[in-house]
Amino acid sequence: MNTLHELRAYADEKLFQQDYPAALHAYTALVRLDPAGLDARLRVADTLLAVGEVQHAAEVYTVLARHAAHAGYPLRALVAAKILEALEPQLAPLIASIAKLYAEGSERLGRGLRLSMTGDANPLPEIDLEQLPELAELVPVAAALAADVSAVAIYPEQLPPIPLFSDLPEDAFSRLLSEVNLLRVRPGQDVLTQGDPGRAFYVLVRGEVEVLRQNDGEPEVVLAKLADGAIFGEMALVSAQPRSATVRATSDADLLEIDAEALAAAASSVPTIAAALDRFTRQRLLGNLMATSPFFRPLDRKQRLDLVRRFSAHDLTPGTTIIEEGSPGRGLYLLLHGQADVSKRDGDEKVLLATLGPTDVFGEISLLGEEPTTASVTAATQCTVLFLSRELFQKLAEAVPEIRDYVEELSDERRMDTRLTLSAPQVYELDLDDLVLI
Repeated sequence: MNTLHELRAYADEKLFQQDYPAALHAYTALVRLDPAGLDARLRVADTLLAVGEVQHAAEVYTVLARHAAHAGYPLRALVAAKILEALEPQLAPLIASIAKLYAEGSERLGRGLRLSMTGDANPLPEIDLEQLPELAELVPVAAALAADVSAVAIYPEQLPPIPLFSDLPEDAFSRLLSEVNLLRVRPGQDVLTQGDPGRAFYVLVRGEVEVLRQNDGEPEVVLAKLADGAIFGEMALVSAQPRSATVRATSDADLLEIDAEALAAAASSVPTIAAALDRFTRQRLLGNLMATSPFFRPLDRKQRLDLVRRFSAHDLTPGTTIIEEGSPGRGLYLLLHGQADVSKRDGDEKVLLATLGPTDVFGEISLLGEEPTTASVTAATQCTVLFLSRELFQKLAEAVPEIRDYVEELSDERRMDTRLTLSAPQVYELDLDDLVLI
């Protein structure tokens, strides 16, 4: 065992195996070797709680929650606060103190540096993990050490905001925190599973997870790896559609789970939560759009943000006509959320050409050819559409040739798809009694 990372993995494994003396001894060593680290102190409290030392555990959780909050690690503070909430429901002042630091209007919020956390690769001195003291001797020593933050209590002047929470005043912050569940998982455990309905979204407080997708008959493919502070599953806020991927822990991990229905209920009674939720959801969808849409690929981050500001956003109900076939092209559209149907008149019939989903671009054909729109687009579900006017699109296409090339290629593909769809032979469904065998 040569590094802090290896010692931490050893301690976690002992805790999982319920070898509490070995786990507590190892976590205590970690606190001594890495006094700035928060996770070892958290695990000392977890182990104390596991052996029934509730009072000692509560003392460590309380100190840790206050210390982490002031050091600029609010998510870890919330983990400790949620555990304390289950142990001591009367600890409302602690929750209120975190809300005061991180709620909207706090003078401490900014972009300041946080208290440094020591790296995992630091070499270890020789540690004897075999000579274990008795648990009765370990408990008071571990509790006192984990609750002593005097050597590292040097706090930044400004603190980083918490997504969604920091858009709320103190009272709404506390109300939202009451809707948060703490989820603690082991390596290999699924947080959410591809195909399951989306009912919650998650904030990864500590640990690592990977995002995997499996197509029919094929092995799982790793799409991404996420670490501390990552947010995922947010599509549950706008739709209960099945999950498009699995998220699986690759290490011990703590997550804040926010149930979409409970959040909606809280938002219905607290207007400030509803407004903050709308901003948060839109920002997350925009972030996903910019990261995944080929339209934004030629641009750097600053250019993407600048361009997004030029789009206007429109929330549409099902059945709303976005583009009417034959009308002048007004601009370019990006589907941020929901689905939209593309259809075209063929004589007296209306033919469905395609169904568009999030990140799809449309309206481009009439912009490039200076011609009327060639198809109608109608909101198939509740959806949000971003709109860029013709004038702004033309300036963009002149300034960034790669975007014009992408839109032209997309336009050619869609023209071809439309011709193939309209020229396809008509297929009749026959009753078995009408079938004639020759």
